[in-house]
Amino acid sequence: MMPSLDALPPEVLLHILSHLEVPDLLQVSRTCHVLRDIACDPLLHLQRLHHVSYTLSRALSRRPARWSISPPHAWIWLSKTNVLSRQISKSLIRIRLNHSLEHRPSPQALVDRAILPLSCSTYSSLVSPVLIQSQQAVERRRLKDGLCRKLERRPSVTSLVSLNIMPEECARHVVSPAIVATRRKVMRESLKDGLRAWVEGRALQAQKRKADEMEAVETSNVKTLVRRFAAKKVALDWEERMDPVALEKKRAQARWGREVEIARQKEERRAAASGICAQPTRAHVLGLKRFWEGVIRAAAG
Repeated sequence: MMPSLDALPPEVLLHILSHLEVPDLLQVSRTCHVLRDIACDPLLHLQRLHHVSYTLSRALSRRPARWSISPPHAWIWLSKTNVLSRQISKSLIRIRLNHSLEHRPSPQALVDRAILPLSCSTYSSLVSPVLIQSQQAVERRRLKDGLCRKLERRPSVTSLVSLNIMPEECARHVVSPAIVATRRKVMRESLKDGLRAWVEGRALQAQKRKADEMEAVETSNVKTLVRRFAAKKVALDWEERMDPVALEKKRAQARWGREVEIARQKEERRAAASGICAQPTRAHVLGLKRFWEGVIRAAAG
């Protein structure tokens, strides 16, 4: 059986009650007469006063200096002057604020200056811009949630490719359909440029071929005319029975192209065999000159 509290010696009870605070000590003194006598013992309060004085003396020795807790270093200890100056500054601030509030612009003017959102002027009563921002934030959040739900229900890329909605490159390479469309557009433009250059080249080749054919036709016509003219001239000379030297000269003049080259080679071989110089005479050169001038005039006419 545990002994009761009042069965303890008074010295023990006095030591126990010395650790209690004043409100707790008051509550204990109301329980019984024994504890009331011990709680009202002067020795207990004298011991408490000695303990408090010791604690207070230690705290006072460690307290900061007055200048360190006074303005402008700190605002812990305020004198009457500091209190009055603070009250005067608050009064000035209140007066200045009231004056500014009286001359502040209307909400419609702030909306016109784009300072307040347009929603502030749509409501019949004044609404704080903070509430409008909160409403816009809630609306954005709601739209974001709806978009997330739609994105969760959207079909996969493979199904879109199988339905021919997206190109096949989007499934092989994780790229945007817009990038694939741009790539195809660039490829089509490059093919168009290549085809255009090829057509222009073909046209230039056709024009060049046609010009070559016309030149060949003109050249062949000129050769034909020259040969006919030379053959007629030889025939006339033969009919007139010219001397052998003049006849040979005319025949040499009547040659054309490859025949002239062959005649020149034969003349060189004959000159080498006989030891005679194969250089033409001045009369021969003048005759050839007049002949070719006549051929050019005849072709031009």
